[in-house]
Amino acid sequence: MSGISGSSSFDIGGEMPRLPKKDSDYCLNLIIKTNLASVNINLLKTTKVGEILPVVAQSIDGPVVVMKDGKVLGTVLSSYLMDLLNCINNDTEYQAEIIKIDEAVCQVTISAVK
Repeated sequence: MSGISGSSSFDIGGEMPRLPKKDSDYCLNLIIKTNLASVNINLLKTTKVGEILPVVAQSIDGPVVVMKDGKVLGTVLSSYLMDLLNCINNDTEYQAEIIKIDEAVCQVTISAVK
């Protein structure tokens, strides 16, 4: 993708290189595309592609979850999970955009709220 820089992301099929930790904008540029784990099927039925939902850490040690209507929609699993958790613990807010729903599978793109 030419012309796009400054973000760190991965697709289900593979990973892009991470930004150096010394980059002060690392947390703002962290983007994760992943499937949620332990999806709440009943809540998923009321969820639509394109919805933007909050991403929160349930404690300082995790887990990191996507919320909908005050309930956990699903848990974030990613090779970037520790980075995401550290960024959340350092006051960066994240949101998840629902990009695919297929029965019990819910795929999201997580990015910082800017």
